[in-house]
Amino acid sequence: MLPDPDVTVVVVARDDPRRLARAVRSALEQSLPGVEVVIVGEAGGGPAARAVPRLVAGASDRVRAFALPERSGGDGRARNLGLRYARGRYVMFLDGGDTLDPHACKTMVTAAAQAGADLVAGRRVRVSRDGERTRFPRLYEERRLHCGILDAPELLDDAVAAGKCYRRAFLDREGLRFLDRPRHADLLFTARAYAAAEAIVVVPDRAYNRFADSGGVPCTDLGDFADRLEILRRTGAMLRARGAEPLARRVEARFVGRVLPRCLRELRCREPGHREAFVELARSYVAELDETLVEEAGRVPAIAALMVLEGRADAAMAAADYAPRGAGKPVLAIEPVERDGRVYWPGAHLGTPLGRRVLDITDLGIATAPLSALRLGGRVTRMCRAGRALRVSGTVVNPLGRIGPGTELGGALEIRDRHREGRVFEVPATVRLRDGEITWEAVLVPETAIRPTGLADRSWGLWLRLDAGASAVEVRLTSDGTAHRGLVLPVRPRLTRAAGDRLEAYVAETGELALRIAAGGWPARAALPALRRAARSRLRGAARGRTGPGDPPGDPVSGPPARPAVR
Repeated sequence: MLPDPDVTVVVVARDDPRRLARAVRSALEQSLPGVEVVIVGEAGGGPAARAVPRLVAGASDRVRAFALPERSGGDGRARNLGLRYARGRYVMFLDGGDTLDPHACKTMVTAAAQAGADLVAGRRVRVSRDGERTRFPRLYEERRLHCGILDAPELLDDAVAAGKCYRRAFLDREGLRFLDRPRHADLLFTARAYAAAEAIVVVPDRAYNRFADSGGVPCTDLGDFADRLEILRRTGAMLRARGAEPLARRVEARFVGRVLPRCLRELRCREPGHREAFVELARSYVAELDETLVEEAGRVPAIAALMVLEGRADAAMAAADYAPRGAGKPVLAIEPVERDGRVYWPGAHLGTPLGRRVLDITDLGIATAPLSALRLGGRVTRMCRAGRALRVSGTVVNPLGRIGPGTELGGALEIRDRHREGRVFEVPATVRLRDGEITWEAVLVPETAIRPTGLADRSWGLWLRLDAGASAVEVRLTSDGTAHRGLVLPVRPRLTRAAGDRLEAYVAETGELALRIAAGGWPARAALPALRRAARSRLRGAARGRTGPGDPPGDPVSGPPARPAVR
């Protein structure tokens, strides 16, 4: 057994034995010699449990393993058990699907010892097939020493337990442990640690790698979201009990300004009933918050919060669409209203002073900007097969009736490769204006229009290019969950049917309606997973490159051919 270890790394065992081995190996291969590993698994074991004896046997002096006596439903109880058996002067937490940077323990222990710190926070990096991205990069731009969280309240924005090093004597002195049952218990644990710590060090060094393939529960899962709200309530109450009202408001403001809009954007991929249930959960929490906090969250997040308070899932999601992730272009997915020369987001709050202030969007320029500068929202209301063809129809938002009678209308249904920017095929669309409502219809033959390889280009988004007079308007298409349900189409990938044999309609987390390649029969069901794993790294560069032109064959009976659109 390793005498007097410097750091105990508590690893929560997941279901994948390969990922667990990867996590444990990253802890054992630290540049700091005095590191021990405590593995904690769920009761009854699982696939990962079979790998634990081998991991312990390979480094029996540095690795110990324990199992919970019963299923816990979260990581809190497992981490508490790890803390009970930790012998290191410092403790770090590692999920079974992630890894530590090779120098993480040395960097953080050195920083803690030099400053006498109770807690050290390092940089977390999300690793995916598309590259790497630092979480909360502004927090970790430089090395800093803080005499308590009031010196740096922004640290509460990154309140996960991973990527941080805790002095074990500090945890024991403050009685800091995780809640057993709710998920997201680490958010409360870390907030309590920040609130109690007398010295906090922030290091810019990379400490933790969070892998996108590690799984996780979607933020729109009802049970997970309910647990998150419960943790938020407890965090706010804890901070207020410590007399830290500004910190409590910061945590709540971050939910309204960042977390809620992100969840609402991803809510479009859920069924209507799920959406309503989610918004009701959010409404119960937002209703508890101070009214001024909602208003201070920012223009569009405040609109989304007010729509949540009204229980309007459609208007809340539309507000989130207008605050896209990253540098994306806003999508206007709801028709504004005009009152006394002002433009407003529609809602029952228009009759209140708060509503009139928050919902006034006149300065966004929706009434005056060129139509071509807007990205409109469209809804697919019908998708059906007609032999080999697919008939698609729907509606488009007509903001303030700006597209009026007499406007020459046309357009095209665009099929966009969601993994290779610029690869777009399109078919003509028939566009009409009736009583102020814009409707459209298009026919395509997916088997001949798309012809994907089946690996890098396995997902295709549906968009509409609306020609209104001299203006070309981009329209993002989505579905309320009924038009595309159960739709399956045949497809012939260029890599034979082993790369997939069917197209399924779904709504992506970005909100767009899309078609993805799937395996329905043999040999695709047997071959496709292995082909994708083997080709993922090789095709990554090709997925970002430019595809050469080439018109796929048309079908003179079922509809016109799609043509590639150069972007």
